[in-house]
Amino acid sequence: MPTIAVNGLRVNYETLGYGPDVVLLHGWVSSLRMWVRSLIRLVNAGYRATAVDLIGFGDSDKPATGWYTLSNYTAHLIALCEQLGIDRPAVVGHSMGGTLALNLALHLDVSAVVACAPVVNGKLGWSMHRFLTSPATRLMFNWMQAQPFFPRLGALNMPGAPRLTRDPVRRRNQEDLRRSTVNSTVGGLKTVVDHQLEHRLHAITAPTLIVIGGHDFTVSPSQGRLAAHLIPGARLVEWPAVGHSLIDDRPDEFDRLLIEHLKNADKSDVSVISS
Repeated sequence: MPTIAVNGLRVNYETLGYGPDVVLLHGWVSSLRMWVRSLIRLVNAGYRATAVDLIGFGDSDKPATGWYTLSNYTAHLIALCEQLGIDRPAVVGHSMGGTLALNLALHLDVSAVVACAPVVNGKLGWSMHRFLTSPATRLMFNWMQAQPFFPRLGALNMPGAPRLTRDPVRRRNQEDLRRSTVNSTVGGLKTVVDHQLEHRLHAITAPTLIVIGGHDFTVSPSQGRLAAHLIPGARLVEWPAVGHSLIDDRPDEFDRLLIEHLKNADKSDVSVISS
């Protein structure tokens, strides 16, 4: 896959197809590999689709502590779009990527937004949020980041570590976790926990689709419901029996929903230009 240097950091990405631009953003400790199926379907539907390994994950660079903030990710993605010649893209994201998609829509001219299980006001599932924001956890993370023997979670490959599963989705997730570092793993969590978007979401004007799973215990579905309530004209789709991995759990249904939303946004653009 190609890489490009953006603001001194190397980014791994994949671009396929021709047509209106779509940018796909994965979630925490994941990679662009989660979008392989969607890339192909978007190409077949007439779009140019670009999936990105976010900084800190996949095969992109993994900077030290302190880089991982919502504003840094947003500025970096805007610069990436400029360098790749991506013009007025639709932005699609899952979990942490969904949060970035919403924030991008506040800072970049986008044609449409699809946010799956986004974090809106820094609150994850109740138990996870309580754990991540506790003083003891913060101290533990700070200590881990300072240790020279914790450079990369790839150390999970050492003898005695859990073996990779044969299930393709779970195996992909395990492999992506092992390519992360402690800095990027902790930094990615802080990116979604240490922010507030709810007071700005009313400013999003692009057609927006929010997709959530009713059994999501990682990011509370109330976060997506809040986003849909605050964004003017946003559409909310909730799958009651689905958890956080809704894109992997409902791949065909998700891709149909995604392309339908993009096509409707394209029609809306044409009608606005015509008038």
